[in-house]
Amino acid sequence: MGSLAPGFADAAIQPGEAGFTEKVAPFFEKNCVGCHGPEKKKGKVTLHDIHGDLSTGKGLDHWEDVLDMLESGEMPPEDEPQPDPAERQAVVEWIEAGLRSGAAKPVDEDSAPTARRLTNFEYENTMADLLGFRLNLIDDLPKDPVKPYVSNNTAEFMLLGPEQIERYLASARRAMASAIVDPEKPEVFKTRQEWDGRGAEKGSGNDEVSLWSTGRGTPGQGFGLRGFPKKGEFRVRVQASAILPEGVSEMPLRLVMGYNLNENSSMLQMEPIGTALLRNSPDDPKIFEFTGRIENFPPRPVKNKNTGAVTETMTITAQNLYDDGTLNDENRFLYWPRRLEMPRAVVSWIEFEGPLTGTWPPDHHKRILFDSSLRETDPAAYVREVLVRFMSRAFRRPASDEEVDRFVQIYNLLKPELGSLEAAMRETLSMVLISPQFLLHTKADGKVVTQQYELASALSYFLWGSMPDETLLELAEQGKLDDAAVIAEQVRRLLADDRSEGFVRNFTIQWMSLDKMKTVPINRDLFPRFLYYVPAGERAGTEEPYRPTIRDYMTDETVSFVAEIIRRNASVLNVVDSEFAVLNQPLAAHYGVEGVEGNWFRPVALKPENHLGGLLTHGSVLIGNGTGSAPHPIYRAVWLREAILGDEVAPPPADVPALTDTAGESLEHALSIKDLLAQHRTQESCNDCHVRLDPWGIPFEQYNAIGKYQPTVPENGVRVRGFQTAQDIDLRGYQDYLDSICSVKVDASARVPYGPEVKGMVDLKQFLIKERKDDVAENVLRRLLTYGLGRELTVRDRFGVEKILSKSKESGYPLQDMIVEICKSAVFRGTTE
Repeated sequence: MGSLAPGFADAAIQPGEAGFTEKVAPFFEKNCVGCHGPEKKKGKVTLHDIHGDLSTGKGLDHWEDVLDMLESGEMPPEDEPQPDPAERQAVVEWIEAGLRSGAAKPVDEDSAPTARRLTNFEYENTMADLLGFRLNLIDDLPKDPVKPYVSNNTAEFMLLGPEQIERYLASARRAMASAIVDPEKPEVFKTRQEWDGRGAEKGSGNDEVSLWSTGRGTPGQGFGLRGFPKKGEFRVRVQASAILPEGVSEMPLRLVMGYNLNENSSMLQMEPIGTALLRNSPDDPKIFEFTGRIENFPPRPVKNKNTGAVTETMTITAQNLYDDGTLNDENRFLYWPRRLEMPRAVVSWIEFEGPLTGTWPPDHHKRILFDSSLRETDPAAYVREVLVRFMSRAFRRPASDEEVDRFVQIYNLLKPELGSLEAAMRETLSMVLISPQFLLHTKADGKVVTQQYELASALSYFLWGSMPDETLLELAEQGKLDDAAVIAEQVRRLLADDRSEGFVRNFTIQWMSLDKMKTVPINRDLFPRFLYYVPAGERAGTEEPYRPTIRDYMTDETVSFVAEIIRRNASVLNVVDSEFAVLNQPLAAHYGVEGVEGNWFRPVALKPENHLGGLLTHGSVLIGNGTGSAPHPIYRAVWLREAILGDEVAPPPADVPALTDTAGESLEHALSIKDLLAQHRTQESCNDCHVRLDPWGIPFEQYNAIGKYQPTVPENGVRVRGFQTAQDIDLRGYQDYLDSICSVKVDASARVPYGPEVKGMVDLKQFLIKERKDDVAENVLRRLLTYGLGRELTVRDRFGVEKILSKSKESGYPLQDMIVEICKSAVFRGTTE
């Protein structure tokens, strides 16, 4: 610890109340109470009346906050007199010792809720794995709550109320109606539509699908099914090829089904069936096959004007999803003159068949009502065995005799009324699916074997967002999940499975608060070609609902980037800066990265002139923390501190004026943003927070409102006009105008709190990796652990986190290894060290 300052003994401060009274309280009085005492209560924190005996286990959260401030050096503020480093360190060590002692005290079980229901994401995945097929169920459930930068799978959010139970019951009945079929085979519907190349002499044939082309009688217009089933699996086959111009090697053709895709219709609801990647020419047509559940595709109700009878229609439509990032560059969105210059699909025919009855009853039915002689010889024993098997899988642990008895009674009550075994079992199992044992996460009852099943569920819901598979359940049954080596092996197996993609997406979107991006209204005048808009018809000018845009791809970019770090077992510090990005062609064109073809995402090596790397320059982050017209340094600073550094930034007081109100100017034609912030800080009510926020946000000014690097901006006072068709004609013309007025280099320099001056994004990244890497790694670790546990971390987890972090630091914070260590830890497993 080094020699202590005068006034401190040469030994550590005595533990408990004695040490507090003798050394710690005077330290606070000298350095802290002036701003955090009876007269001033900055941040609503006081230290003049803090309790000094940490061993009681009370008030530990308050003490942990004090410890974090002292360790980070953020308190006292850097413009105030600083305590002697040795004194500070002595107090830090005294608090740490006290926290360790207090954290060992028993937890008050009544202090916070612990039972938590499945999130909608977990519920739909669990139902899919339980039944053997996927239904879109969550649209009928209440939306899960969302809080920026916070995981929503905690007991605080995942409560269960009566209104939800009604919706869960409706979903369960819908699922069981599909899972258990009737003995007789249903009617099979078959439809085939063919197209030919007539009209090719005029530019394109009737069998072609061009970009945004929905000519009548073409696959792009779609065709209606001549009857379709209400339930069951269907098959769609398509024979297709592509007309590819020189330099283009592939194009994606997507099939969607639902309401008729007609730009003059206000009723549009389509769901994807599948996407074929066409690399073959019309001389070599190929057949592509897709399957799905008809329940997931919305039919369109049509009322007969004469009879009033309502019928339902269904349409299959082919979509050309080719996108090289320039689709919006030309006037009229390529609708004419470049349409024939771009890749086109040639669709010879499309077939629909459903439901598929080759094996009847289907496998998912026999998974529940399995073949057994007991069904005839001992129906009661058969019913009981059906319930035992289904309930044990639904509960993610062996169902008890008492639990099974209860549902046997329900079945016996229902059977006389509903008649058949199938009907009675559908309703009985629907009751199973609204029981707490299914809807709530598995909790141990104190028995070692039950704890094994709880750990199996904890692992699978962490890394798959779904129920454990047979391998995990068998390991739990064998009592092998208390072996650290077995856990490590299973974690890597789960991460290698495709189901982990859902975990990465769900975790990343919540961690980065990516859904904010969709709520930002993009200024169409300033960024006329960023989104895709319907060019004609009643919906002209509205955003194209079924073509993925660059904004959609930006979410995929961020999710894929985090997945790639895990796959490579690369350092967590890649979230700050990296030598690679994960891009597709449209995004690469947006960012100015060359040599990327196709809509699929892949790692791309970066060059300095790309001005990319890490999450700080992802469009999803930059757009979500902007205004849609301009970057917003405060939003971006809050994101950096919360999502990357793990700080908790308090919301501004209600009486604090907005940034533009402070300056009295419009952001479109006034001072530089740096000057605006300087004016904002002149107000005392703003300065305390902004002095710690502004420097983190100013380096982001090198990136505009749609996430593109902008080295120059117009001079102060120059108003930027929007796109004008008559003057600009196309995007290139508008860019020439912007280049002509952007003559001032962006001033993105700032001195970060308790650090050096950074001159832009490159310097900021270097500072974070050099000086704040431990904070970045700890933040990622704590977020993963919180998500995995399904609860907020407390001071009692502090030293377990430190242990995981210390081990991870030894090898440079590799992300996959960090996840393994989390799952092996005593904190995750709920055991003692």
